[in-house]
Amino acid sequence: MAKTEMKSGANIGSASLILIFIVLCLGTFGLLSLTSANNDLELAERNAAAVSGYYRADGEGEAFRMKVEQAVAEALKLEEKDRAAYLEETLGEAYLPDEEAARTEIDMESGQALSIKLGIDWDGPEKIRVREWTVYNREEYEIDQDMPVWTGE
Repeated sequence: MAKTEMKSGANIGSASLILIFIVLCLGTFGLLSLTSANNDLELAERNAAAVSGYYRADGEGEAFRMKVEQAVAEALKLEEKDRAAYLEETLGEAYLPDEEAARTEIDMESGQALSIKLGIDWDGPEKIRVREWTVYNREEYEIDQDMPVWTGE
């Protein structure tokens, strides 16, 4: 009888060990999944902020383009000699008389800016042409290449 009790006791112990191992594995995988999901959420939120920042700046750029188009349409009603003065008065520093263009920069998040340059063609079918509509980094950033390695000292 003592042998029979030993056998059933050993079987319960190995089943318990396997069950504990399975529970630990599932718990570990659950924590890893939760961490991964949290990281994905943070990445999605950063991406959403960057995209909404770009579209906000793009909307402001479209408003600037409309302002330039309206100013050029009004300037076309004037004599040629008065056009540049009218655009300087209407657009201010954004008007570049030497290049026959209008330029602006719109700040974005993370040290970026949207640079817009619109060319003015008085005689062409399209009075306004987009010469530049680009996003660039205003701030120089350095990637940290240092890796602290233990030298044994």
